[in-house]
Amino acid sequence: MLFDTTTQSGEDIVIVPQQPEIRSCAEVSYNDLYHYEETDESLHSSTSKPPTPSPTEDAAFDSSNFDTARDVTGSISSGSSIRQSSSDNLITRDPRHGAFTFAVHGEYDMLLHVQRSMDKCRGKTAEGGADAVKLAKAIMKSIDEYCVKEQWMYHVGNTKGLAIGRFLRSALDLFVQNGSVKERKFICVELGTYCGYSALVLTSTLLQFVSEHPTTFPIEFKIFTTEISTNFVNVSQSIFRMAKVDAHITPIIIKESTGENISDVMKQYDISHIDFLLLDHAKDRYLPDLTNLESRGLIKQGSHVGADNVVFNRLDSYRQHMLALKEQGVVDSRLEEMNLEYSNNLKVSVIVYACLSSCALL
Repeated sequence: MLFDTTTQSGEDIVIVPQQPEIRSCAEVSYNDLYHYEETDESLHSSTSKPPTPSPTEDAAFDSSNFDTARDVTGSISSGSSIRQSSSDNLITRDPRHGAFTFAVHGEYDMLLHVQRSMDKCRGKTAEGGADAVKLAKAIMKSIDEYCVKEQWMYHVGNTKGLAIGRFLRSALDLFVQNGSVKERKFICVELGTYCGYSALVLTSTLLQFVSEHPTTFPIEFKIFTTEISTNFVNVSQSIFRMAKVDAHITPIIIKESTGENISDVMKQYDISHIDFLLLDHAKDRYLPDLTNLESRGLIKQGSHVGADNVVFNRLDSYRQHMLALKEQGVVDSRLEEMNLEYSNNLKVSVIVYACLSSCALL
């Protein structure tokens, strides 16, 4: 495990990194992020970002907040200029550690960097340290700093994190407006945990929304996040504990060898509906997992779905599926273009859609 569970309540979390199998740099590749490599019997289908938004950036999702908002056909719609994260523009790391390079045990090195950053902050901001939203944002800022100064990593990053947060807030607005808040919890599912950055985006956005909207019917929510690597789950759980949001997040470790489809895994956790789904796992699983969730009725009217890096990874079949649903009036879909996280010139895209009617009826 990555944490010392013998610490008493109120004491700082102590990270005790395990020592993974040593591999040479030549053995580490992009595919290592997405392929099952564990033997842990606790394992169970899929794999995997942003500092503080300003009050204006916290507004409900609106395509006018983006400089290149596109629909799934690729046509450009009007939009104002999006502000890139300052950390995205201040890259000082060694060029040999740039985009799509992967350091051996880089996730553990990043975790220790975050731990040191949090240790420095605790002594200066005793009150703020107890605020989960502030802690989450401080941790995301520390991760961003590591990625621009030390080693590029595959987190969503600040810019995409803000976009995902705004889209999530639009789903929450609908959840409150249609009265669902009176009946059940708001359910978020993320496919692809990686180190937990995007889960922090979801959790901090939800907590902030709840604090801003005290109602007669308090908003309850739960986040489920899936991952195939026990190493990454260990790292992400340390991150969640440091941010004091682990009570809101349920990690699901998926074993590829079982052949279970994603909806069956969801059913094991009594998930009968998904209000917000974020796809950021193995790219060849985006469409099969989404259509499986649609066909089993977990994605339905009112559900919001975001999918990262659909253009950069040439996910044409996924985009065509979105186009077909949009033409049938089932979804409202758009494509948002921005820079690759922690880079200055590589363009990537996020597809977001909201269901206008039940996809399961198609």
